[in-house]
Amino acid sequence: MSIIKYNEFKTKLKTLKKTTISPIYLFYGDEDYLKNEIISSIESITIEPSTKDFNYNVFYFGDKNNSDTSMETVLQSANSYPFISDKKLVIVKNINKLPESQDSLLETYIDNPSKTTCLILVGGEKLPKRVLFTKIESEYPTVNFYHLFESDICRWIVEEVKYFKKNISNSATQMLLDITGENLADIKREIDKLVLYAEENTEITIEDVEICCGHFKENTIFELLPVLAAKKINTVIEILTNLLNNGVSEFAILSTIADRYKKYFKFYEISDTGANEWEATTRAGVRFYQKDFLKDVRSLNKEDIKISLQNILNTELEIKSGRNSKMQIEKLFFELCKPLS
Repeated sequence: MSIIKYNEFKTKLKTLKKTTISPIYLFYGDEDYLKNEIISSIESITIEPSTKDFNYNVFYFGDKNNSDTSMETVLQSANSYPFISDKKLVIVKNINKLPESQDSLLETYIDNPSKTTCLILVGGEKLPKRVLFTKIESEYPTVNFYHLFESDICRWIVEEVKYFKKNISNSATQMLLDITGENLADIKREIDKLVLYAEENTEITIEDVEICCGHFKENTIFELLPVLAAKKINTVIEILTNLLNNGVSEFAILSTIADRYKKYFKFYEISDTGANEWEATTRAGVRFYQKDFLKDVRSLNKEDIKISLQNILNTELEIKSGRNSKMQIEKLFFELCKPLS
């Protein structure tokens, strides 16, 4: 059984019934929000809300607060019968942190899993290269919840809005994404606000987004962009500190900065072909606040943007390798704020 992409699995989920639920699922990838979304969907199919307390268990590996978790404990739960229900749901988070010494226990279980249990194994960005995970991938549905591209997120927004029997225009979708960034949980909260604001109206417009989401708290990420372009390091660090104190992730910050610098570089590539500034701005993917973008990009040159993009990539690699993310972001910002060469 090959690895399934999120979009494919979500389509299959629409026709999934309790009787066709797989006894084992393996989920991994960047998008935790999508993992939780799919787990909730499987939960709604598998167990009744009234019996959830008896038929729903979650275990964590690599968690200091659940250090006594073992695969033996997990499998005792998985092998027990559901209470006043046909099925039970057992979820294991951080399966990638399962000690290799316990692999054999799970290998034995997957050869003969309980028919009355749905066991969902949830990993991180990547899975360890071990026989156990290769075996599960080959025998049971394995879904890669990769980080969605901008076009995928736009489609996801449209689908979420349609769930409420409403439509959202392309321009409103793009503006919502520009305001919130790519964090799906944040986007979902803003969609919920928009649906309430729209009331009986079936169309969500760009004006609705401006009114409802213009003061989104993570919009302060975008306040970093002009001060980074202006190389005002003291203001940059002040905004960064406020963002982190408000719970904004380093990944969200880095993702937003990377996206903007890619657009800066694309702007100059298009300008080199003879396009005027406004055309280059639009073709670079900037649809809103174009005057602000132009002011920022004019203060930079193509070679420095190229160096900045390499520094951003290096920072991402350092963070993924386990280095202190806050320190790496601060180091990056000091690099970005160096005088032009």
